[in-house]
Amino acid sequence: MPIKYNLTKYDILAEKFHDLAQKKGTLDKDEEITKAGATIIVSFSPAHSWQTSKAIIEGNINAFNSSEVKNEYKLASEKKWKLVRNTDIQEVSCINIRDNLFSTWLLTNIPEKNTRETYRKAWCVLKEQFNEECDGIRVQRA
Repeated sequence: MPIKYNLTKYDILAEKFHDLAQKKGTLDKDEEITKAGATIIVSFSPAHSWQTSKAIIEGNINAFNSSEVKNEYKLASEKKWKLVRNTDIQEVSCINIRDNLFSTWLLTNIPEKNTRETYRKAWCVLKEQFNEECDGIRVQRA
């Protein structure tokens, strides 16, 4: 008897991140956007970045200037993005992250304009994926 697995959109996205993490060499533009998406997930996930997640949930934009939040982003962009799990994606998708909070986090932590644009594109892609229908169920945010 074959084993059955139920894959969710979070599993598929996590697998996409893991496949990218295995790639050697330079990344093309789309792959950079995918990597930025994984970095955003890890940066906002309570399991990987507690201080950043807490600041986002509380809406405390002043905390984005702290050394802890900056260090969490640095670790996320350097190596932790490769460790993103489906549960991390699901957790972040359930947090109601307002665009102004994301923009403030982005401006505070990422000084390079080109990199910020990549992250903005990744954020738009992630939000679309969070709100995609899965098995005919539409996700609605308040």
